[in-house]
Amino acid sequence: MDGWFGPSLEAAGFQVVFAMPGMVLATVFVALPLVIREVVPVLEEIGDDQEQAARTLGASGLQVFTRITLPAIRWAVVYGVVLSLARSLGEFGAVKIVSGNLINRTQTATLVVEQKYQDFEQSTAYATAFLLAFAAVLCLVVVSIIRPKEGS
Repeated sequence: MDGWFGPSLEAAGFQVVFAMPGMVLATVFVALPLVIREVVPVLEEIGDDQEQAARTLGASGLQVFTRITLPAIRWAVVYGVVLSLARSLGEFGAVKIVSGNLINRTQTATLVVEQKYQDFEQSTAYATAFLLAFAAVLCLVVVSIIRPKEGS
């Protein structure tokens, strides 16, 4: 394994590529921008006046975050996480590269779809793909139902 941390991680017995940590890192790298895309506009809209006032009154950084910032952005964070989850359910490319596609170890549902399709088991591939799409849509529907409406 090459890179900055590869040799030392490998020497310590910690495998990243072709193992779960690499799959998680690849998925986070692909999906995290969806959270940022939801949170940044909300942060720009609310501004930092309340945070500055709290700091002036002696609040710590943690208090400012937990009592002012987080409540203001919580629905943007929730919606971003759900979008990331929906995106992660269908992630194929990055995970295929780092997973190794080891059956019963690092094989994800999207990799199962590809394998079944290439093995001419189209009905299994389509059923698995449908379940992934259904789970992703269900996540989005649930959040849109529980999210409070604007102006209420």
